[in-house]
Amino acid sequence: MESRVEALEGGIEEVRSTLMDVQKAMKESHASLIAMMEKCLGKSVVIEDGSGSVVTKTAPMIQVSSEEVKETNSSSLLEDAMTEFRHSAKRVELPSFDEDDPAVRISRAEVYFRVQGTRPEVNVSLAQLCMEGPTIHFFNSIVREDEDLTWEGLKE
Repeated sequence: MESRVEALEGGIEEVRSTLMDVQKAMKESHASLIAMMEKCLGKSVVIEDGSGSVVTKTAPMIQVSSEEVKETNSSSLLEDAMTEFRHSAKRVELPSFDEDDPAVRISRAEVYFRVQGTRPEVNVSLAQLCMEGPTIHFFNSIVREDEDLTWEGLKE
């Protein structure tokens, strides 16, 4: 019996050391991923420990000629909007749409959008994430009628 306990303790110690190695590797990978994101996006990304929140600081602006701006196509804008959507959804939780008064829901969501600095193209999708029950069913019926629904259109 004692040998079994010792074998289990040895196994547990091995698992602990492996777990510590994995944690160390994850921290290193996370740091390198953040560095790559900063390099690619031209932004400084700060992770606040414990809170799980991400703060993005924009690097100094670079002057771009009007010809270069014209070359920007709509697919890259759509990709930027989707990237912003994914990051905003993770950064801070949008208040749930559980109030009976639509004005309260809209007001809370607009405060969130203003604080997060989200673009209008993303607002409807972010709001949809926080809808439940009858609200989501109502929203889905509206979206079926107008697939290009904007936040302003939804508010009306």
